[in-house]
Amino acid sequence: MPDLWDTNPDNAPDTPGEQPAPAASDHDPKEVRLKDHRGRLRPPAYILIALVIALGSILLLIAGVMLAPG
Repeated sequence: MPDLWDTNPDNAPDTPGEQPAPAASDHDPKEVRLKDHRGRLRPPAYILIALVIALGSILLLIAGVMLAPG
C-alpha cells in the first residue's frame, strides 16, 4: 500500500496498479536486529536489557519480602 502522506513525487508509483519496488536489504524483515552496522547495540537492545534487570530486581524483592521473618 502506498504511503499517502509521502509528499516526495519520486516515491509515488507511476500508474495506479504499479507497486513500488521493495527496498533491498540483507536481512529478514521480521528479524529484530539488536546491533547496528558498526556492531554497537541499538536502543531496543538497551530497553530489553533494562526490562530484564527490572524484572530480576522485582523478583528478588518479592522473594526477600516473602522470606523475611515477620
